[in-house]
Amino acid sequence: MKILLALRPCSIGLAQRVAGDEVLAKALGAKPNPAVGFVFPRFFDATTRVLPRLLALVQGEPVSFLRDLQCSPAELESASHAEAVARSSIGQSRADSKATMAAYHVENLHPTASRWPVRLPQRIYLSKPVADTAISHVDEWTGEYVLGAQAAQALRTSGLTGFELRPVLDHKTGTPHEAGHHLVAQKLLPAALEDRTTFETFDDGPRQPSTPRRYGLLSYAAGALQESPDLARTAEPWGAWRTPVWIVRQRARAWFDAAQVRGWKFQPVLDAGSKLHADHTNKWEQVLGTLQRAGASVVA
Repeated sequence: MKILLALRPCSIGLAQRVAGDEVLAKALGAKPNPAVGFVFPRFFDATTRVLPRLLALVQGEPVSFLRDLQCSPAELESASHAEAVARSSIGQSRADSKATMAAYHVENLHPTASRWPVRLPQRIYLSKPVADTAISHVDEWTGEYVLGAQAAQALRTSGLTGFELRPVLDHKTGTPHEAGHHLVAQKLLPAALEDRTTFETFDDGPRQPSTPRRYGLLSYAAGALQESPDLARTAEPWGAWRTPVWIVRQRARAWFDAAQVRGWKFQPVLDAGSKLHADHTNKWEQVLGTLQRAGASVVA
């Protein structure tokens, strides 16, 4: 497992200092930029000497990083469950987006086993057809997924549990059409564990309920997911617009791969007490401690 960081745009002075260090310039992929001198798009392993070498040049400036996490195929296979992450999206028309947003505001937030309620949209409006074998995130903001006709039919006959497929709606008539099939969960999971890689935000202002964010992988108490269906959603609103994310059993992940349904990639969900959980915890403790001592931060 690797925790990867990429330096966000910084001051001209810091950019020049970093670019002037041959080792850092290569590791961070320094590229000249007329606005800030240099940008550094390349991700680097945050547990190597690159990070302290970079932070030594900060000289008290505020600095932040984008983050990513890379797991090996063996690490993914070792977990009983995996989190689905979008690799493709399909855009809504302005009218689709307006109708979906109106539907979101009509529905109440659902209480969960966690400290947060979640939004579970029941209606999605979409004019564009979904590719036959694809599962796609709807626009960039909805938190919802739709499947093409062929993928939907294959999922119906897969024997997998925990989901419903509902029609996508026409924004003019409110009636179903064949643009795609909306993936809806039948069950929410138990609460995920909270640790140093999870934190609260108040995206909608201090008067509104908080929303959680995280740096790393999701973790659960040992055995907490033993009774979960093949596809389920979290008890926390980790997704866009207070929506929960999808967690699948390994047999569901294997089915998506074998059926060649494109649009999801997967990362492991951790069981507390496992070797992978310990490795994840130790590496994040090291990275976050190094950043905190330097006054630096990670962008969630």
